[in-house]
Amino acid sequence: MGAEITWQIGSVIGVSKLYQGKYAKFFTTDIKEDTMLPDVIPGPSFGFRGSRIIPEAKANFGWNVITKPYFLDRVTHVHAGDEYLCFLSGNVPDCFSNFDAECDIYLGKEQELYTIKEPTIVYIPKGLLHCPLEFRIVKKPLLFVMILLTPSFALTDIDGNQVSFDGPGIDGAPKTIDLSKLGLVKHKKSAK
Repeated sequence: MGAEITWQIGSVIGVSKLYQGKYAKFFTTDIKEDTMLPDVIPGPSFGFRGSRIIPEAKANFGWNVITKPYFLDRVTHVHAGDEYLCFLSGNVPDCFSNFDAECDIYLGKEQELYTIKEPTIVYIPKGLLHCPLEFRIVKKPLLFVMILLTPSFALTDIDGNQVSFDGPGIDGAPKTIDLSKLGLVKHKKSAK
């Protein structure tokens, strides 16, 4: 039997069933987020914000459907845990046969360029410099999944600045990003 609880993420308020029992603390329905980039990523999105949602969690992850080219991650950085980036076709349930995109990602201190042109998982070990990440060509919707094996999403950029993100509209994070206010940014090696 469940009891009702109310939760809030940003301005989205929902009602869910509270699970009862010894292990109820390991369940959450707090996974729906508004999109920050409505022009590129139609919403809503899925995001599990780790220990903010379930205090004992050791991972955070989410997925988005990318519908237009976008320079997603502009800053070279590292994480305190392993990360997995998954690039799949947005043609569900067959996420493999309809991939039509090109995504550039840079890895290592030497900024080695890799272009993803088919369904791929990129394993990024703890401490490995990575990004920028650009969804350079998107002819068909692309399913992008990020899994970071740390209790919350945090990074340290190449200049040593530490940044964390707990979801759109949380702790000062923007609710949406206006693409017209972002200047054209190109990584020095991706200028074509």
